[in-house]
Amino acid sequence: MYGCRVCGYSGMLHRHGHYSRNVVTLFQHFIIDIQRFKCPSCNKTYSCLPCCLIPYFIYSFDVVIFSLYCVYPFANKAASVCKLLHSINPCSFITPQSISFFKKRFITNLHLTNSFFAGFDSFTFSMDLTQFSPQQSVCIVLKKIYQFDSLQSFNFSFFKLMPRYFMSKTS
Repeated sequence: MYGCRVCGYSGMLHRHGHYSRNVVTLFQHFIIDIQRFKCPSCNKTYSCLPCCLIPYFIYSFDVVIFSLYCVYPFANKAASVCKLLHSINPCSFITPQSISFFKKRFITNLHLTNSFFAGFDSFTFSMDLTQFSPQQSVCIVLKKIYQFDSLQSFNFSFFKLMPRYFMSKTS
């Protein structure tokens, strides 16, 4: 890793160990090693996550977006989405409570996620979500994520450009 986001150090960060992490994707469950790095200037530590992971989530970005897409635009109940995910990945232990958590976090971060798209010419749209119902607003933003992710990694781009990571807890 290069550069520190905290102090502005512009050199290479030093390796600082690793840890194991469970990951549940749409098709499998596995354990990966995550490399840690440390800034030699301010001692801030960083983890180098693959772009398919959301910090502090065991479920991959794809599982979260798939679940939200099934619940909102396709109007499925959380229990039926869990059944579908279990049929795709028998090692998935997702519950309706997990999906409820995804929904709550997504709605809490909806305006920040919507504002992410303001800087991209290929995503011209009305930024004002107040003219839509909450259900419609969620569907609009989910469709934007889907369109963006087909071109490049939404999760990685969001992390680079925004003040918080995707689906983060608001302070």
